[in-house]
This record gives sequence, C-alpha cells and structure tokens, in this order.
Amino acid sequence: MSATYALATPSYRGDIERCRLLCASVDRFVTGHAVHYLLIEDRDVPLFRDLEGPRRRILPESQLLPGWLKPRPDPLSFGKRRLWTGVQALARGIPPLRGWHAQQLRKFAIAKACSEDVILFADSDMLFVRPFDLASLEQDGKIRLYSKPGAITSDMRERHVPWCENAASLLGLGRPVFPSPDYINMVSWRRAVVLDLLDHVERRSGRDWVSAIAGRRRFSEYVIYGCYVERLLGLEAAGHWAAPQELCKYYWFSEDVAGFEQLESFEEVLEPWQVAVAVQSFIDQPLERIRDLFERQARS
Repeated sequence: MSATYALATPSYRGDIERCRLLCASVDRFVTGHAVHYLLIEDRDVPLFRDLEGPRRRILPESQLLPGWLKPRPDPLSFGKRRLWTGVQALARGIPPLRGWHAQQLRKFAIAKACSEDVILFADSDMLFVRPFDLASLEQDGKIRLYSKPGAITSDMRERHVPWCENAASLLGLGRPVFPSPDYINMVSWRRAVVLDLLDHVERRSGRDWVSAIAGRRRFSEYVIYGCYVERLLGLEAAGHWAAPQELCKYYWFSEDVAGFEQLESFEEVLEPWQVAVAVQSFIDQPLERIRDLFERQARS
C-alpha cells in the first residue's frame, strides 16, 4: 500500500499574508496530499479561517500542545510579542519560549493529531513555484530525508552547534562530530518515526516530550529528527533515503537577496530539482515583490 501524505504549516498573524500566498502556491502547484494542515495559535484562528477548504484544515495550538504551556503578551515588548510560559511550565524547568519554539513543538505534535503516513513541512514564508507531487518523496517504499553531509561546521556556534549538541544529549547519543549533516530545509518526516522519537525521549528523560525538548530552549526540530533517523535508528530501519539536494531555495539573510530586485523569474535562481522558494520574513523583502514573481511563475 502506498503512503498517504500531508502538508503542515505553522504560522501566526504576523505572517498571515505570506501564509495566504503559500496556500495559493500549494493550490496551484502541489498534488498528492490528502490535507494541508495550518498549525495556528488559538487567538489567531479566526484570521486564518477563510483559508480552510476541502483539503486545508486549521489545527489550533490547544489541540496540539499541553494546556500548561500558554502564550502570553511579552511585557518587555509592550505586548507586541508573545511568550509561551506559565507557572506549571516554569515549575517543569522550561524557560519562557518564543513563537519559533512553539512552532517547532507544533511540528512534533502534528504526528499525534494527524493520520497521514508522511508529513511535509512548508513554513509560511515559503511558496511553491514548480509542479510538485508529494508521491515523488517516495522511492522503493522509503521517504526522502534531506541530509546534507558536512554542512554544519564547528565554527557555527551561534545556532547550529548548540542544536546538534542538544539533539545528541536529548537522544542519548555521543557528542556530535563536526562537520555534521544539515537537516534544515523543506523536510519530510514519517509520522510513525516521529511517534517513536517522542516515546524514546520520554523513556530516556522520564518527562513528557514537550518538557524534555523545550527545557533545552536551544533546539532544532529538524536536527533532532535527522539525528534520530541517521545516528540512532539508521536510514533503513527508519524507512528513509537521504538526499543532499535542497528542494527549496532559501534566502536566509539580507546579503542573500543581492540581485533579488532584478529577477525577472524565479527560474533564474532555481536548480533543476528545486520546487519552492523561501524568503525569510525578517529580511524585509516586500511581499508585493515576492507575490509578483509568484504570479508570473503561475501564469507561465
């Protein structure tokens, strides 16, 4: 029996127009999925409700994360930003979390809420620009895992090195050796493997999985999953095959967008195997420019 597929997108009110564009790109270019889940903080659900449809469903955060981890206004930002915290969370040793932490936790939690075999994550600052069938993730019954050997080096100490170290500690692995693989791009997970991972974390830590993961604060969901698959289970046992090619062309930093304004088409920057583009919302590229390039792509 062939696998069933879902897309999942965590988002929030500040990215709603980007999420709207992502949804338009999914509807235009993506096939092979049963449903596209939007993973949304409860207070933002009404803002996203018009995006629902026959194959798109909103999952409020209250259906994914425990009730003791609640979003609250951040007093240091005069309420403009949110913190995920509470008396019970603090008692569990979990420091106040930011929105990006909550979005990562929702990605793990979707495995408990959905029934599809494979989940492809598409963040809301991403959009599809070429036809893409999720069934192409499968080869001989195994699912694609993005894994780029040697891409994380020992000098990447601000984010990537702590992510690798914390993933290894969480999973009970030896210290990572650098350079290490990178697992961060447009990523597909097997639902059964996520459930096994969370069970492993709970058995090893003696805590619920949210507390065990979030207590470290500096974590990457993709690095945790990738390390679990490649370093603990092994690709064969996990039902994955590894691919180093990025399916999504990412613009991570302001310097990455040099020449972006002169683009006539995304085709100018895409590799043959790439099907999506992501422009990080914090690098201040106008959404109108991104939408214009997408519309040109859709028309062609």
